Amino acid sequence: MKPRTKLEHRVTRLSELILPITKKQIKYASTNYLDHLGYANKSRAFCLDCGEEFDLEIIHRKRVVCPTCNTKLKIENTRKYTHFQREYFAIADVVEEFQVLRYFEITSNHRINEIATIVCREILQHWIDPNLKLTMIGMNHHTQGYCDSWTGGWEIRKAPRSYYSHSKYDVYVDYYHPDSVFKADYAKYGIDYRLNGITFLEAVRLIPNDSKAETLLKAKQYSLLSHFERNSGSVYTYWSSIKICFRNKYKVKDASMWIDYLDLLRHFGKDLRNAKYVCPKNLRKEHNRLVKKKREAKRKRDIELQRERVKIAQKKYAKSKMQFIGLKFKDGNLEIRFINTVEEVMKEGDILKHCVFVNNYHEKDTLLFSVLADGNNVATAEVDPFKLKIIQVRGYSNSVTEYDPKIKKILNKNMKIIHDRVLEPNELEKAS
Repeated sequence: MKPRTKLEHRVTRLSELILPITKKQIKYASTNYLDHLGYANKSRAFCLDCGEEFDLEIIHRKRVVCPTCNTKLKIENTRKYTHFQREYFAIADVVEEFQVLRYFEITSNHRINEIATIVCREILQHWIDPNLKLTMIGMNHHTQGYCDSWTGGWEIRKAPRSYYSHSKYDVYVDYYHPDSVFKADYAKYGIDYRLNGITFLEAVRLIPNDSKAETLLKAKQYSLLSHFERNSGSVYTYWSSIKICFRNKYKVKDASMWIDYLDLLRHFGKDLRNAKYVCPKNLRKEHNRLVKKKREAKRKRDIELQRERVKIAQKKYAKSKMQFIGLKFKDGNLEIRFINTVEEVMKEGDILKHCVFVNNYHEKDTLLFSVLADGNNVATAEVDPFKLKIIQVRGYSNSVTEYDPKIKKILNKNMKIIHDRVLEPNELEKAS
């Protein structure tokens, strides 16, 4: 889109004056943001960074330092000989009165016996003026179907009407380069290159207006901050417990599971201000133990009453989720199905041994999907249909599965279909 306003013309001119990313910055990104793997089979092993072969005997607990390039590798036992990966990162800068966010795509192609090919390119820039008005300039982002690519010329792109609106140009990055520079107005709140789990635009909308969000950011509790952005109520509810974490320097790495864990502690009447309970050494183990205890207690208490509750809950569930019933996506051996009934939610929790049913996820505004690999349940995915974000993917006993990257890719490619169904419940009600 050609620049039309004075602001767009000015941003276009200033964008042309920005220096390209340096080789040193690309080197840092490739070293820290990409995975470094080695492939091994029964007879030999290879480094995918330099392509050289090394002795199987030096591998210890699936870790090794490549004797050729000195790269620390994670070993994957496989007969594959190629690997491709893509990551996004950002560099923040200040240009005149603008806070500028520059987004980069870094990809790497790996093949046994060859040096990895790394390509880094700038795909988008966000220019934010002192009044938080956003102007975007960059490549065109294709998101239809299974296509996810950045092509075309460097042009002004249409910005969303507000920070609450979803846009295909919302780039959720896990990394900001250490060379990033933020304006003093934002840095005073604790916004720096370590910002994680929340976009810069979400941060500047949320943090100046909420002291608890600012505290979470300054305490580097990024997972809790991300959870706060979509569900501030639970953070307010457990703020006393969160302060216990601050005092004990306990970092919450998985806020969704930790909040679920506190729900379970409260259910069993435990002291939510006791660091013994609030700051577990093994969160997943304690969480799963309480889930099992609650599940068993729930069954023993009254199986028939549970069935009656499922029937009542199903009426509400069917009405609120009617437009998503029957929705499914398939890619190869993976099939992702919307969980159509509360009874299916209960079975999902029983099969995968997690808390999707006992913690009443079917009563939330989010969507639940069952993931099957070759017809077998392997994971449950939770999606926010309004922000079009994947909240979490949980495998057996809340574990991370080997299918997670592909599950997230399939869901992200089909967010437009989910979004379209969010808009049509009225038509479905009329038809029924």
